[in-house]
Amino acid sequence: MRSNGPIVVGVDGSAGSGAAVAWGAQTAAQHRAPLRLVHVLDPVADYGPGVTEPLTSTDYARLEDHGRWVLNTAAEEARIAVRALRDIEISTELVHEPVGPALLDRTGAARMMVVGTRERGTVRRALLGSVSAALARRARCPMVVVREGAPLTAEARKRLIVVGVDGTEISEPAIEAALHEASARGAPLLALHVWTGVEMPSVSAELAVDTEKQIVLAESLAGWQERFPDVEIRREIVTDRPERCLLERSGQAQLLVVGSRGRGGFAGMLLGSTSQALLLSVACPIMVVRDVSMAVRYLPE
Repeated sequence: MRSNGPIVVGVDGSAGSGAAVAWGAQTAAQHRAPLRLVHVLDPVADYGPGVTEPLTSTDYARLEDHGRWVLNTAAEEARIAVRALRDIEISTELVHEPVGPALLDRTGAARMMVVGTRERGTVRRALLGSVSAALARRARCPMVVVREGAPLTAEARKRLIVVGVDGTEISEPAIEAALHEASARGAPLLALHVWTGVEMPSVSAELAVDTEKQIVLAESLAGWQERFPDVEIRREIVTDRPERCLLERSGQAQLLVVGSRGRGGFAGMLLGSTSQALLLSVACPIMVVRDVSMAVRYLPE
């Protein structure tokens, strides 16, 4: 699927999951896309203190009942979240398999995958540990992480969208995804390019370096304004550490969009040593766009 694919949200009943449901529902309304809520009954998950033996059929039946309650509650939360926007198509799915493969498999037909965070517990470790890393590396659609407490008010939806630009082709699908989000939300877009050279330029070379930065950003954005005339595109170049800039800008943004591979700039950052800190710390939802193939998610049929 492409533009008619569902926005898929992984739900577990936590506060972080609730934030992801609300954000996913609002995004579905803005894109006029269906919303699919998925709850995974992972047979190898830790369901609490003392639960170390294999689950019995009775245990599983209780977990299924709880899972259906989680999904029904999430569906009602989604309807409440879009009450001031528009009605959306909502479906639910209860899955019996390990959480990582379950969510990864559903990225194939999804417009985007959305997961939440919470302060403690097994699901947080799963979604922000090996599962999130696997999704960021291998997801076949954009992946969004929404932290517990992220601002989701009407006022927050007026904030700008920030996209990281590093001058490589990996930036292209991230820029396109960010522009589609900005267009759907009626929000301005800030294209942020960060100079990440190991050595800071000398005074004599500063002008040449500034010119190079401007060229990189201009080339990265070439043609996009014509394709998205309704979006106000702002440009900013900063000499700093990428993660520090991301964290700072996320405080004024409704969404942060980054690529996950490439050279320099934001390249490799989400899958490197700063990945967990960023996913846990950014103030707004963060979207990871893995590679060029993801751009087709936004193309019309």
